[in-house]
Amino acid sequence: MCWALRNGTSSTEIIACATREGLLNAPAQSVFRFATPFAENGGEARAFAAMILCGFEPPAQQVEFTDPQTGKRYRVDFLWRTRDGRIVVVELDGLVKYRDPQMMNGRTLGGVIDDERERSEGLKRAGVDVIVRIRMDDLHDLEGLKQRLARVDVPLRRR
Repeated sequence: MCWALRNGTSSTEIIACATREGLLNAPAQSVFRFATPFAENGGEARAFAAMILCGFEPPAQQVEFTDPQTGKRYRVDFLWRTRDGRIVVVELDGLVKYRDPQMMNGRTLGGVIDDERERSEGLKRAGVDVIVRIRMDDLHDLEGLKQRLARVDVPLRRR
């Protein structure tokens, strides 16, 4: 669903198609409730839904920052501004980037880790105050995820 939204299909078209095909059941409606065109993969879509289910404000997604020192540009997975103005970022880390030779682009594991560290430092130089790293496993423990994000003052959704 996120893929369809990202590629220009309107939510009206998706609902019409699902209805026409007899697919607009309760699970599909639940998925649609959390669908966003900004999720770049299924993991990000699940993480977005998990954070909403935890009661947090929907985060901004794929926000770009430029490191003032190096000029490198970085996009973050999820971003909130806290009530006191701090920028909190959540990055969903897939383990595949540490194992898949294609994703490693000829780098060693140490090189991948060094690049990740440099990226975090660049984001901090660009104004990010807090970076929380999560993995897919964290999405199975919503209470734990809620506690981690609450500790860094991610804003709760107003009811």
